[in-house]
Amino acid sequence: MKIDSLIFRDSRWKIEKNSILEKEKASIIFSFGTVQGIESCDFSELQKMYPNAHLVGGSTAGTIYKDEIFEDSFVVASVLQLEKSRVKIATEELSDMESSFKIGERIYKNLEDDELRHIVVLSDTININGSQFVSGLNSASGSKIPISGGILAEETKEFLQASVIVDDSIKSFRAVGVGFYGEIDSYFGSDSGWEDFGTYRTVTKSDGNVVYEIDEKPALDLYKKYLGDLAKDLPVSGLRFPLNVLAKGEKRAVIRTLSAINEKEKSLTFVGDVPQDSKARLMKTNIDGLIDGAESAIKMTNFISQDREAYCLAISCIGRRVILDQLTEEELTTIKEYLGEKTEITGFYSYGEIAPFSDSFHCHFHNQTMTLTLLQER
Repeated sequence: MKIDSLIFRDSRWKIEKNSILEKEKASIIFSFGTVQGIESCDFSELQKMYPNAHLVGGSTAGTIYKDEIFEDSFVVASVLQLEKSRVKIATEELSDMESSFKIGERIYKNLEDDELRHIVVLSDTININGSQFVSGLNSASGSKIPISGGILAEETKEFLQASVIVDDSIKSFRAVGVGFYGEIDSYFGSDSGWEDFGTYRTVTKSDGNVVYEIDEKPALDLYKKYLGDLAKDLPVSGLRFPLNVLAKGEKRAVIRTLSAINEKEKSLTFVGDVPQDSKARLMKTNIDGLIDGAESAIKMTNFISQDREAYCLAISCIGRRVILDQLTEEELTTIKEYLGEKTEITGFYSYGEIAPFSDSFHCHFHNQTMTLTLLQER
């Protein structure tokens, strides 16, 4: 594997890392930027430089390059030349939320192959239920192939639609899967650094990602009681107090971030399903906890830095960025120091992360995590 990295700034692409000598042999480009950046970017110039490479990526609530975060009109791109492996993409339009499970199934089936080693998935935030999307991926794959990725975002942090880049088009309302095949290894890790507190409560009425009652009381009223003075800033202040949700029959809990409230219905809408009869507790964290979570995520990958190039796709939740604020780059510095100079890092701040826990290939939809995917040819 050889990797080039570029940054679009001042109306042109600037090469930051130049390892690919024969540009026409490049296989895949991962590119990320804010909606503003993507709209002002000249992707045709990038595609002329790497004429045979697929271009995949999208918009962000903060763009990651190494241990830096870019906003405004900056766009980053990492170009991979695969020498012992190959890549294929599959794209699906997001027509309605109810199709999320089937979209996950179709993406996997379009990428299925005996030599398939890993799938990276990216999606718009609108017309997609992340939990059902992941369930569809698991159903089709039988949880035999690791799948990771995330829900793209935009810079307002208001859970509006994102932009999804696939080859020569930039559109909303779609999801894309990137399959890697042959002699390539993947490593993945996902952790949060959040801790739950208070008593476990039962979700007594919910529908998908909308919670109406907790302990048979209006969910919004209970949430406001815990938030106190911060309740006036809902739903944004909810990013600071997600739910730890243990669904009935599951052994491990997942984190769910609040995205909207309904004063009339007294309901809460989360990024991801909160099943009825599940147990839930509020969560809290601090800066040290989040940085420790990022360190835990990279250790979970079991990746060992070698004298060979590798690519790291780093996806961190927008909720983490709200807490870390001006110290957000600290979690990226932790990852960069661990991976070493041979590993190129790009990624984004997201509205949801997708990855297995470290003990199986069964995929989960997460909130509030740092999720890492590393790719390295054998």
